Amino acid sequence: MEGVVKQAEMRALGKTEANWVAAVESGTGITITSVMFQRRVPLGELKAALCDLLAMNPRLRSLIVREDRGFVFRTPEEVYVRVSEVDVSGDDHEEEEDGKVRERWHLITEKELNMGFSKDYPTAVFQPKVYVLPGDRSLLVLRVHAAAADMASTPTMVKQIVSSLQKRSVIDYRNVSGEGEEMVLPSVEDAIPPGQANKPFWAHGMDVVGYGLSSRRHAYLPFDDTESARSSKLIRAALTAGATDLLLKECEKREVSVYGVIIAAALKAVAAYKQVGARGEHYGATVLMQCRSLLQPQLPDSTIGFYHSALLRTIHTTEPEPFWEFAARCSQDFDNAVKNRKHFTDMGDLNGLMEQAMRFPSLTPSETMRTSVLSTMFAPVVEDLGEEVAEVGVKDFLSCSSTHGVGPCLALFPFMRQGSLQFSFVYSSPLFSRSLMQNIVDSILFYLSEDEP
Repeated sequence: MEGVVKQAEMRALGKTEANWVAAVESGTGITITSVMFQRRVPLGELKAALCDLLAMNPRLRSLIVREDRGFVFRTPEEVYVRVSEVDVSGDDHEEEEDGKVRERWHLITEKELNMGFSKDYPTAVFQPKVYVLPGDRSLLVLRVHAAAADMASTPTMVKQIVSSLQKRSVIDYRNVSGEGEEMVLPSVEDAIPPGQANKPFWAHGMDVVGYGLSSRRHAYLPFDDTESARSSKLIRAALTAGATDLLLKECEKREVSVYGVIIAAALKAVAAYKQVGARGEHYGATVLMQCRSLLQPQLPDSTIGFYHSALLRTIHTTEPEPFWEFAARCSQDFDNAVKNRKHFTDMGDLNGLMEQAMRFPSLTPSETMRTSVLSTMFAPVVEDLGEEVAEVGVKDFLSCSSTHGVGPCLALFPFMRQGSLQFSFVYSSPLFSRSLMQNIVDSILFYLSEDEP
């Protein structure tokens, strides 16, 4: 079977992957992809499609195992998937929050977002579930550990499942994993090109101190409840295809990146909500960058694993600052950071800061483990999956990841689908209220969709 990767049975987790094990234990990094069908799909068909997915992607059939030397991935050759089915077809009540009716499958996605992975290792990194909804419809929920797959992996999972359902593949799943070229899926640190991450020891120390001092200047959204147990909450929103087209044309005209304009919209929304005026505030913005094409050897974009690096920048803005001037400044700031290889040279520093925030919450504002006001992606994840989606009865799908452990005030997960810029927004509750976050989301969309920015 062409394109199948054969993974070594055991591999030690890289530093970034191991950091995500700790983050998931804290409540951050539970990645959910929900696929909503217009029909009820037989459980056997879904299980066959999931077996196909696992046969093609050994990382998803891995177990995280704790050993004396640290955590390792153990990847069996046998392809096996356990899928539970939950029938909620008799429960068709609607739920309102702040006067808005929320779709049932969004509520289920949110529930799954808060179901942690077992801390009793070994633990499976891929845990699918099927819900039977009112109207005889199926909802497939893929719960994935962040150490095993980043957000860029999610469209690959959906595409391969849809393709398997559409083709009704007849494959010997027990043997397919043994085919293909022998290749170990490396950790992101082990695949950085030689010299790209080099930094003198003293420079690491200075940068860590610099990040720490900068974080003391960072402003955050107002906390609502810092004492109660927290959970991740989801808000979904999108620009129309027409508004997206206008935005992209304006970005091209002004030579501003899409991530620059998204960051600017989010920070301007925060500044407007807090009414900072001409005084302004400094904000921390974290951007996750998909690195597959920058690694050595290069990895295809379809490779499932965690291959993101992070950039943490401190950005000052005021209310009066013109939006597009600010967007250009955000874009230039992150472009310069990439040119200076900060996404590689600072990887260890940022992993260390994240680890410190988890170990010593008192170092973070009000002991909330908030590390920045927002996080987003360097580029929207492209989710154009073709006509097969409709052919197998997929009505809609979404992806997001939990943030109620260590993380930002608001996480923005941008996706590009059929010419429309779509978002999953995730925040920690009751640390922040839904009304506050809905206000911020509405403001972000306003900045992104003005006819004359």
